[in-house]
Amino acid sequence: MATYVKVGERHRAQVRIKGHKPVSRTFDKKAQAVAWATKTENEIRSGGFADARELANFTIAGLVDRAEEEFGPFRKSKRGALDMVRRNMRGETLASLDESAIIGYAKRRSAQGAGGVTIGLELNYLSGLLTVARTIWKVPYRAQPIREARPALKLLGLLSKSKERDRRPTEEEIEALCAFFAAKVRQAIPMPDIIRFAVATTMRASEITSLLWDDLDRENRTIVIRDRKHPEEKIGNNQVVPLLGEAFEIVCRQPRTGPYIFPYKSASFSSIFPRACAELKIHDLRFHDLRHEGVSRLFEQGYRIEQVALVSGHRDWKMLRRYTQVRARDLHRDLPPTL
Repeated sequence: MATYVKVGERHRAQVRIKGHKPVSRTFDKKAQAVAWATKTENEIRSGGFADARELANFTIAGLVDRAEEEFGPFRKSKRGALDMVRRNMRGETLASLDESAIIGYAKRRSAQGAGGVTIGLELNYLSGLLTVARTIWKVPYRAQPIREARPALKLLGLLSKSKERDRRPTEEEIEALCAFFAAKVRQAIPMPDIIRFAVATTMRASEITSLLWDDLDRENRTIVIRDRKHPEEKIGNNQVVPLLGEAFEIVCRQPRTGPYIFPYKSASFSSIFPRACAELKIHDLRFHDLRHEGVSRLFEQGYRIEQVALVSGHRDWKMLRRYTQVRARDLHRDLPPTL
């Protein structure tokens, strides 16, 4: 129930409900105090009340730290995004986290050079963090500041959708890259094999460097990709995939010097690959585009969508549509000559 006390010219409302800490607030007019007390009682009884004094004890940086401790280590993209949230919301608490705070964060990140896609990704991870705080850690925070801020963020041009890449390397570009790396006798990483393996298997760089000799099935020409990237599952998403085309022969000719078939750092591919493209004057090509090329080739070879998904690891078949660039010249069929 609520009680009201006049303090000088102002009015203080206090709400006491069994099982909940008493809360109070002072207003200039009694009508304001009554309205606040009624709303607060309803929120407490429905479980939607959040005491600003309690929420002030929870910093955004502290929530990120706790999430990393309990659920980490995170993958690179999530780890980087949450690190930006932690650094740019260092003094923010749940008590002050509203739509204005979210818009302020987006403006700061934009001023730092972050694009709309990057900002949106960081806010998505922050939203997930708030959900964890509410549902798992039972933090009494019920606001939805990111959802409420999105219309304004879009209006201000601070959010944007990612542009789907459709860059595919030509066979001439692949040959040139392989020849470029083959000529470098001091190059420790067998990039010609890795480039062709990436196309044949559609694997990401991190998946290639995680392959184990013990997971190779020589009889069936398959291999296990451990903890494959998945939107929900971080660990245990192992998948058996076929080594199609020249992929099996590429694996078999690698020297076995340890547990990993390709014992290199995936970040090295992202470093030396663009340098080679620059020297060869190959414009706008990334190592990840080799995966795109591989998926597209599977469709062109006549594999069905569920078969391609087995190789590429896509759980949502709709995502595979972006890999099938239908070209007008490819629609012709060999027809008998007309008389």
